[in-house]
Amino acid sequence: MAGYIFSCIITIGLPLLLCIYAVYTRRWIPFLLGVLAFTVSQLFLRLPLLGYLEKNSIDYLFFSSQHPIWYAIGLGLSAALAEEAARYAAIRYFMKQRDWLSGFLFGAGHGGIESVILVGIPIATMYLTAGDAGMPAIAGVERFFAILLHIGLSILVLQAVTRNRLLYLILAIAVHTGINAMIGILPLFIPREYMILSVESILAIVSVSLFIWCILIKRKEVIE
Repeated sequence: MAGYIFSCIITIGLPLLLCIYAVYTRRWIPFLLGVLAFTVSQLFLRLPLLGYLEKNSIDYLFFSSQHPIWYAIGLGLSAALAEEAARYAAIRYFMKQRDWLSGFLFGAGHGGIESVILVGIPIATMYLTAGDAGMPAIAGVERFFAILLHIGLSILVLQAVTRNRLLYLILAIAVHTGINAMIGILPLFIPREYMILSVESILAIVSVSLFIWCILIKRKEVIE
C-alpha cells in the first residue's frame, strides 16, 4: 500500500502542486503550454501513428523483432523529435514569458501531464488489485526524475530560443533520444535483476546533472 500511495503522491500530487505554483506565480500559461506540447506531440500524433504501424505494418513488426537496438534508437529519436519540436514551437511562437521560472514551469507542465496520464492514473486504478507493492514505488521514483528531466530539457530549449542557438535544441534532442533508447537497449545486455536499478540510476544521474546545469544558468542570469 505504501508504494502505491508514494507513487500517487509523486505522479499526481506533485504535478498538481506545480500547477498550483504556476498559477500562484502567474505563470500558468507556460505550464499550460508544456501540457499542450506533450499532449499534441505524443497523445495526438506520435502514439496514434505508432499504434497504426503496429496494427497494419508487417515491415514495422519485423524490424522491431529483428533489429531491437536500432528499433529502440528509432523509438527514442521519434519521441525526442516529436516532443522537442513541440517544445521549441510552443516556446518560440506562443510563450511570451521567457525567464528561467517560466522554462521551469513549462517543463513541469510537460513532464507533469505525462506523469499523470501514463503512470499516475493507471497506478491509481490498480490500487485495489495490488501485485508487487515495490513496483509502484519504483514508478514514483522514475517519474520524479522524468519530470526533472523534462524541466531540464525545457530550459535547454528555452536557451535555444532566447539565445537563437539551435545547438541547445540539438542537445535536448540528443539527451532525450539517449534516455529513451537506453530503456529499450539495456534489457538486452543487463540481467533482469539489475535492469531496473541500472535504468533508474542513469536517468537520475542525467536528470540531476542537467538540472544542476540549469541552476548554474539561472545564477549566471542573476549576476548579469
